[in-house]
Amino acid sequence: MRSIRNATSRKTTTGLARMALGLLCASPATAYADDLGSFYAVPAREVPGAAGTLIRTEPVPAPPGAAAAYRIIYRSRDRDDRDIAVSGLAVLPPAIDGATQRPVVSWGHGTTGIASGCAPSRLPARAFDGIDGLHALLAKGYVVVATDYQGLGEPGQHPYLVGASEAHAMIDAVRAVRALPGAHAGARYATWGFSQGGHAALFTGSVARRYAPDLQLVGVAAASAPTELRPLLHDDIHSITGKVVATYAALSWSRTYDLPLDEIVRKQAVPNAERIASTCSFDLGDDLALGLDASGYQTTGLLRHHADRRPDWDRLIARNSVPVPGRVPVFLAQGVMDQIVEPRPTRDYVGKLCRDGVKVDYVEEPWASHGATARTSARSAVAWLAARFSGQNPTSTCANTLADASPEPALSTDR
Repeated sequence: MRSIRNATSRKTTTGLARMALGLLCASPATAYADDLGSFYAVPAREVPGAAGTLIRTEPVPAPPGAAAAYRIIYRSRDRDDRDIAVSGLAVLPPAIDGATQRPVVSWGHGTTGIASGCAPSRLPARAFDGIDGLHALLAKGYVVVATDYQGLGEPGQHPYLVGASEAHAMIDAVRAVRALPGAHAGARYATWGFSQGGHAALFTGSVARRYAPDLQLVGVAAASAPTELRPLLHDDIHSITGKVVATYAALSWSRTYDLPLDEIVRKQAVPNAERIASTCSFDLGDDLALGLDASGYQTTGLLRHHADRRPDWDRLIARNSVPVPGRVPVFLAQGVMDQIVEPRPTRDYVGKLCRDGVKVDYVEEPWASHGATARTSARSAVAWLAARFSGQNPTSTCANTLADASPEPALSTDR
């Protein structure tokens, strides 16, 4: 998540002066986003169609190193395979002599919220800044496409951390950019994502062969990826950021899966939860508003005792945790100082992948927080992606990982 990840790497601030500064900073972004409603208003009759086909595009100012950039809306499928429209951004590299079919990198952004106005494509310059390694990817001649995910930008509920929905959006973004004039995008692609986007990138690996046999996924790269979601819905959450993420997850899943919210959220906490659910995380002003609302949980609490053990919720946690990327090679970066996605579950996940025969290149960033990990690992991730596109044999750190881990059963790919 862009703003929430910034919040995790700085101390919480207080004081009227800082709050006023944050609110002033928030105003231009909000006004700019509100002016774009007509682009995102896709009539219902235009939504049905082949997954990955473009519905509409418009040029946006290109970031440094790009030949062109576009805001796009394309057709995709939700977790139940129903037609939906999804928005995003596409960035084209400069022309390279002799390159007719460019590889595609599908980027997954971190948490920005669960309301429909929280789409990164509404603020393209800010979104481009948040794509770690973008300049290097463009310099190598790769097309970069960045989905907003279902329900961000387009109407409808955003299925936060719902693996199938995220994966479909990332894959269909690749299909869509192949139809973009001048993109010259080929069928080979890789995923690269941060936090929620890392979760999306890994789940793409688990569905790619079945969902998109027309494309070739060469690798999956992720940083700060939550692979085990149970901590997000555990009643013992101490950090403000953790409470915000838990709120997003609880309200999104309640609406997405039609589950009673009062099964896991305390009645007194619902007003704060609703305010948080309607707030995006783009900048300092948003962070302050989210922090103030989340601080209200100090008196009401947030989650009921053993909320993560309620049968329906427990089943969904399991379904959207521990993605199995088949035999696709994986690059995974973890910050040792990450207090949102802690190292131990990630290490356990890497061990499971290794035992299942997946080639994993696992990197730990010694002093990196949650938000810093994608930035500090971007150079390694881009080099790893380039090796996958060039056809080199995948590197693996599994020998070291398995030597330090206790035996566990191999993962099943029957999900």
